[in-house]
Amino acid sequence: MTADNAAGNAAEPKPEGGSLATTFKIFLLFAGLMVKVPVGLYFSCKLLLFQSLLLMSPDDSGFYATIVAVVGLHVVLAVFVFIVWKEGMPDWWEEKSE
Repeated sequence: MTADNAAGNAAEPKPEGGSLATTFKIFLLFAGLMVKVPVGLYFSCKLLLFQSLLLMSPDDSGFYATIVAVVGLHVVLAVFVFIVWKEGMPDWWEEKSE
């Protein structure tokens, strides 16, 4: 494999069929997760963990549940960025790292 051939392959998209459809499915999945995860974490932590189990006041439980929801949102965003970054890597980079 020559350097010119490797540079030419890096600019070309991956030859997988339905790559755009796969990318769109990943986007839709994470768009839904970016809404459902923080909302689910907020209400489940507020009602089940902080108010019922730890017997906190509604104001305090709302504050801590908000922190948990924001951390959960950041985890979903980090996973999304990692998957998109990994999908966009050229083929020669994946072969080089192995």
